[in-house]
Amino acid sequence: MITAAGGAVFLLAVVGPAGALIVRSVVAGQAPSEGWLPSARQWGLLADTVVLAMSGVCVSTMLALPAAYVVGQFGRPSDRPWMVAILVAPLLLPPMVYAFGWQRIVALPGPVQCVWVWSAWSWPVPAMILGSGWSRFGRAAYEAALLSTSAGSAFPRVVLPLLSRHAAASGLILMVLFMGEYSVPHACGLSVYATELLGLAESHGARTIEVLWPSLPLVAVLGATVLAAWRLWRRSDIEHDAASVGSGSPVVSKGMMTLAMGLVALTVVLPIARLACQPAIFSWMADAWRVYRGELMESLGVSLAAGVMAVAMGVGLAMGSAGRNVATALALAFGILPGALVGEALVAAYLRVGILYDYWPIVVLSYVARFGWVGTLAGLLAMRSVHRDLVQQARTDGADELNVDARIRLWPNWPVLAGGVCIVAAFSLADVTAVSLVRVPSIGTISLTLIEKMHRFEEGMLVSLSLWLVAAALPAAALAALALRRRA
Repeated sequence: MITAAGGAVFLLAVVGPAGALIVRSVVAGQAPSEGWLPSARQWGLLADTVVLAMSGVCVSTMLALPAAYVVGQFGRPSDRPWMVAILVAPLLLPPMVYAFGWQRIVALPGPVQCVWVWSAWSWPVPAMILGSGWSRFGRAAYEAALLSTSAGSAFPRVVLPLLSRHAAASGLILMVLFMGEYSVPHACGLSVYATELLGLAESHGARTIEVLWPSLPLVAVLGATVLAAWRLWRRSDIEHDAASVGSGSPVVSKGMMTLAMGLVALTVVLPIARLACQPAIFSWMADAWRVYRGELMESLGVSLAAGVMAVAMGVGLAMGSAGRNVATALALAFGILPGALVGEALVAAYLRVGILYDYWPIVVLSYVARFGWVGTLAGLLAMRSVHRDLVQQARTDGADELNVDARIRLWPNWPVLAGGVCIVAAFSLADVTAVSLVRVPSIGTISLTLIEKMHRFEEGMLVSLSLWLVAAALPAAALAALALRRRA
């Protein structure tokens, strides 16, 4: 039953929209209005996007070094759930909220502001990747280096060269995140490829070729980047699989620990505190709750529904057998597509299906299509921990499949699955791309309302709604830490 439910969600959110996007583009037989060759503007936007993303990668990686040191010295993330919560929390907060906070701290040129906000939001990614690689095979080299040099110099001189492939892999992952990101460039007043695609989708309606064809250069770059990151990660795992690991209690430099805590305070606490520290903040929050209470609850409801469906899809794919690897790869690949292309695919699939397109299910499907990769990873992680011998023993003892699924596969892994639900919900609450193409009047979408307040310069509502989004994202970080603690 779970496999069938997950397969149904996969067909509705991934296979159906992908097939409809291609079929409708081919059947229509129309050429893009700007021709088959990308225009000079599109090439320029793609180049600007790549340069902007590369700049964000460099700054984010440099910011992450103190935190990577701490992660590497403390060992496995599951040994320090509080550390996981601190690292995961910034990634779950809407990046556009960071942009609003920093705009009220310092006035910077648009590209500089965009790079800084991206970096302040994303540095936990290289921190976790570099730190986990170090904890696996680099601590022995670090401990040996401590015999002849200080802790502060041993890390950059000895450990970082060992982590070159991890650094490259994390950089490529950040490139994928930045090149498809819409909200921060939009908040900073920049035109990048993601904003261009959403503009095309909104202006050309259901002419799918107008979005599909111009998106192919960006999709090609994103796909090549993901492939390069995967190959680097595989190569790194193979070469260092037998590497030694440091022993004994972790030796953490107090200076580096102070830098890491200062990084959290600077990049996470400061912009949010700047938004919250307003003389009229309590009345603003009360007004926002009174006016948008229904919209907030509706947004939270459809986001949680998307989280449940995404995790159900992930569990179903992980438990299935026929075509499981292909289906999982397709669900993960859908996560790197630009949000405008995903939204256009949903329009192509369900425009004439009124029971879905005219009501809240289309909003839920848009979130599942965008962030189903999180549910897929959660399902794979949860099902991988299930011992086959235990399942077989339960069947031998007479347990039916429903009891096996509920008591052996799902219940012991509820923190992982609940964390996946909350992470998808947090990402969905902040989405402004795919949902802008399929929104329905009967369901409020607080992220789009937040963008509207930005354009109207309504300071009180902008700040209040931003803080409500921050509050909604925090439970996901706590559940991620709980999941790792349960699995330790």
